[in-house]
Amino acid sequence: MKETSTIGFEYIAEKMHEQQLQLDSALMRSIQETPGMRGEALPYQFRSEWSVTCLLLFCFLLLSYALKNGKKYIFQHLKSLFQHKERSSLFDDTSGSSNGAVVVLSSLTCVFYGLFFFCYSIEKFPSLVFVTPREAIIGMYVFVAFFYVLLKWGSYNFINWIFFEKEHKRRWIQAYFDTLCGQCLLLFPLILLLVYYNLDFHIGSIFMLFILVFAKILLYYKGFRNFFSQSYGFLHLILYFCALEMVPLLLLVKGILYINQIVILNF
Repeated sequence: MKETSTIGFEYIAEKMHEQQLQLDSALMRSIQETPGMRGEALPYQFRSEWSVTCLLLFCFLLLSYALKNGKKYIFQHLKSLFQHKERSSLFDDTSGSSNGAVVVLSSLTCVFYGLFFFCYSIEKFPSLVFVTPREAIIGMYVFVAFFYVLLKWGSYNFINWIFFEKEHKRRWIQAYFDTLCGQCLLLFPLILLLVYYNLDFHIGSIFMLFILVFAKILLYYKGFRNFFSQSYGFLHLILYFCALEMVPLLLLVKGILYINQIVILNF
């Protein structure tokens, strides 16, 4: 009787073990065969880039340094954009620190334009995020902006050296770099809004277009007062402005689009 009871309990335990193995096997098959819900990929965000954050922090430090050391010069020359003086005043600040502030602010303008080109390219060509390192793309756009500014500076010097007097040429170059300094002060908060506050890119583009058009209007006004103040010089001003302002700008836009296509196709 005792032996029969032991065999019965062993038989029941064995059957329970087999049943548990079957349940575990069925559970594993159901897990493997039933596909899980795929996660939705998070959209790319500019503020997630450590290179963008480091670059903007460095730009903030440079901007603070320039405003601290060249504040008098900057506000004096931004004010002069809306005025016209036949000759420079003896009280104008032309110290080395002021010239350094102009170089810093003009360089920061190129950096901000490069970051805006980066935002534009990622918005219009999302595949750029996956085909090449973002640091390389940002560096490429900043280099293009620097090259554009240097090319315009060289073309201004060459054309004005041929057709205009030295004093007129000096005032025009000063006006050009003053507009770059003014654009820097307007572009910095716009870039911060685009990167860290998720400002809609279309709204940001409208603000960017406003800044650019406002700068071109100021240059148009300065060019008219500096070079073509006579009424018969209006046609010459149109030719000068289109040749050295609008055509390079169109070439810049086409160049950015062409670079994006090359990067996407080759990488």
